[in-house]
Amino acid sequence: MTAAQDPGSTIHEVIAEPKRRSELVTERLLDAAMAVFGERGYEAATVSAVARRCGMTSGAIYARWPNKQELFEAVVEHASAQRMLLLIKSVDATPAEKLALLGANLLNTGRDDTRNLWIEACVSASREGAKDAAIVHAQEVEATELVEIVDAGKEAGLIDPSLSTAAIVLLCQALGLGSFLALRVQSPERPQPPDDEWSALVARLISAIGPTT
Repeated sequence: MTAAQDPGSTIHEVIAEPKRRSELVTERLLDAAMAVFGERGYEAATVSAVARRCGMTSGAIYARWPNKQELFEAVVEHASAQRMLLLIKSVDATPAEKLALLGANLLNTGRDDTRNLWIEACVSASREGAKDAAIVHAQEVEATELVEIVDAGKEAGLIDPSLSTAAIVLLCQALGLGSFLALRVQSPERPQPPDDEWSALVARLISAIGPTT
């Protein structure tokens, strides 16, 4: 019996099912595109390569995005949303803990696709000089979220109110982009620090912006 034939199903449930399937397909395409753009760069990446990566046809992509540029912009926004999801999921954490979590996650090897994509997006934006580039918008969205976190930390007495919010946000984003680039060009012979050592350093940096005694 199909959902439409099931007397217990509402019309909203019947409509929602194919919509949810479409959303899952879109997410799979974006994840595949993130990997392809990160590995090959914007110029060498192709729509067909993205489709093959997730076992679909190019038509599935063109049905959602009319060209490669719009797909790339959608992927950058997707990566930004995943980055911010880390903060949204930790709603019960204090502002300082959220910043520490964001910093500790920078060395997560599972973020290789995101790192490579972010670097490619920065290179593309700097080459074209486009003020409306996807990476610029993504950074602005992230900065807005960080401003709210820092201001909340100041109000709660966890962050020194005399420090500039703009300066703290810039430092956070500089550490993020800088770590992406450093890991991208790091020699295989030089291993990255263990997670606990990195987390300890991030915690020390976060404590430095705490209120003075």
